[in-house]
Amino acid sequence: MTPGNDASRGLLEARLAALAIICLGVVALVGAGQVRTGAGYVAVGPAVMPAVVGIGLVVLGSLLLLRATVRPDLDLARHVVSEIAASEWRTPSLVLAALVAYAVALGPAGYVIATTVFLPVAAAILGSRRPVRDVAVAVVLSVVVFIGFTEFLGVRLPAGLLGEILP
Repeated sequence: MTPGNDASRGLLEARLAALAIICLGVVALVGAGQVRTGAGYVAVGPAVMPAVVGIGLVVLGSLLLLRATVRPDLDLARHVVSEIAASEWRTPSLVLAALVAYAVALGPAGYVIATTVFLPVAAAILGSRRPVRDVAVAVVLSVVVFIGFTEFLGVRLPAGLLGEILP
């Protein structure tokens, strides 16, 4: 690749990243608009933080888009190209696939079972070489979090297959 071609590729990648950030911000703002407030007066409602995050993402994404479009930053373009060349996508892709499988299994299997399976799988993908410890930690953590949320915070996590055993 020629240096000019590298710069144009880097600027294109920066623009695409900026558009993705702006889209995430818009999604957060739409989600914030759909948050229901409870009865009574609350100075800071539950929609405030998603709205702040959404606005921040839209502003920062817009600034990046301007930086890559209006007055193209060639140093940024070269940095983007070098980072793309150095990036390894196998691990994040596998973790993303495991996370999607976890989300799909969460309803039918329940929080405890899905989390007990997900955590050791994610740990193995990230390089853990101690599967027995990973499973033990996953079991204890998932049960403690399930009971903590269900019993102490009043947030019902899906019980799934263990619905008859768990509180």
